[in-house]
Amino acid sequence: MIRNVIFDLGNVLVNVEYERFIVKLKQNGVSDEQYMNFFKGGNYRLLGYESGDISTEEFVSKCLTGLNLTMEHDEYANAFNDMFTEIEPMSSLVRRLKMENKYRLFLLSNTSPLHFEYITKQYDYVNLLEKFALSYELNSLKPDDIIYEKTIEHLGIVPGESLFIDDLPENCEAAERHGIKTVCYNKKDHAGFEKEFEKYLSL
Repeated sequence: MIRNVIFDLGNVLVNVEYERFIVKLKQNGVSDEQYMNFFKGGNYRLLGYESGDISTEEFVSKCLTGLNLTMEHDEYANAFNDMFTEIEPMSSLVRRLKMENKYRLFLLSNTSPLHFEYITKQYDYVNLLEKFALSYELNSLKPDDIIYEKTIEHLGIVPGESLFIDDLPENCEAAERHGIKTVCYNKKDHAGFEKEFEKYLSL
């Protein structure tokens, strides 16, 4: 029986549109080549911010220096945060599950302090979740095994009673290795997701 529902954040609860951030960098003189070189092919996670290896101040300073930007700290932070929008079918689902009060609701996400603080201020439904397992607090990233081990302990859950919703197959596969049931979310087919989701809840 499922007692716990664990949501991912990006492209599950909120849309992530990196292009909006990139446009703002370009408006401040950053070329595609500069962006790709600095972020190692666009992957800013390699800087260690989402795994809690560096602080927000260090992250922003590295970005301003590495991209040769003259933006102010807050201006860069605002640009970095301007990539999210609500996924309304999922926000409705979270509100419905919270109202029904049949399941404990959690979050497991690769995220950063800047992004998480912004999202929880902008999107109230995220705060309906009981507890958060955040990569920068757990000093580990999905799909590494260690973050699932830490999450199980941090949330105080029984893996076999838990259902995890993530948009990336590799993250779902890793969760399943730890005994957690999963549904891989495709925001373009929310109706298909709901059918699979309800099937698990009825077991």
